[in-house]
Amino acid sequence: MNYQEFVGSVTGFLRETLPCGTELSLIPLEKNNGVILEGLSVRKEGERAAPAIYLDSYYQEYLGGRSMRQIQETILECCEDNCFSEHFDADFFADYRKVKPTVVYKLINYEKNQELLGKIPHVPFLNLAIVFYCLLPDTPVGNATVLIHNSHMKYWQITCGELYKDAKLNTPRLLPAEIKSMSEVLSELSGGLDGSREDGIPMYVLTNARKALGASCILYDSMLKHCEEYLGSSYYLLPSSVHEVILIPAEAVADSGELAAMVRDINQTQVLRTEVLSDQIYFYRPESGQLSIVKE
Repeated sequence: MNYQEFVGSVTGFLRETLPCGTELSLIPLEKNNGVILEGLSVRKEGERAAPAIYLDSYYQEYLGGRSMRQIQETILECCEDNCFSEHFDADFFADYRKVKPTVVYKLINYEKNQELLGKIPHVPFLNLAIVFYCLLPDTPVGNATVLIHNSHMKYWQITCGELYKDAKLNTPRLLPAEIKSMSEVLSELSGGLDGSREDGIPMYVLTNARKALGASCILYDSMLKHCEEYLGSSYYLLPSSVHEVILIPAEAVADSGELAAMVRDINQTQVLRTEVLSDQIYFYRPESGQLSIVKE
């Protein structure tokens, strides 16, 4: 079964199963780095909120061997779950005073997101862009995020500068930073099986407490300086993904070109397209207190 047949099977099953009056529609959803995913919008009769279900991930499960029946039933459970509509306040975004405490920022690649950046407020940062979203934690569907568009700004009658000011205050508060050695991170992921031994080049991971969109921690006030004090030297910063960055003490690196090649290779082979941050590496000098792109 190809993807289009899969989509037809899912939508056909839902039309036969869901209550009369439920509106189903397929919508293209623009994600990071120009990736377009297809979402199934399910709007129940009389409801304003319509969560979108990404079908691509379910299709990958089907290709991996999960039965069509199991997938259909899982999607049906999502559609029948009334929690989202019962708890989601559709009027929330009408008042910026309510939205303001939830505004945070993240980093994305500038060049790879030219089309998207034309639609959303942003602030250039090196070869990246600071963009803004609302973080709605602990909703019935998990931690929901809503990317802020120019249309939101116009409706709220606020400026990009105001968004940046609010996000600068909110993001460190809602998403506090964490720095750990790579060995600590690997030990946590393996349940302690990897031990604490660290061989080779010392690496440290900077992210936030939720480990989601944590590369933006480098924007926090005095964070770059704090990292230098933590490592005890100037350092290279590798953009592992939009979720975290890797710090390496300068004296541990003989050839920065090898680091750049490693980042490019990992981005091409191990990181999801929607999670790639940059192919460039960066360097922090205590003398200037600035982060700069390492030119090859």
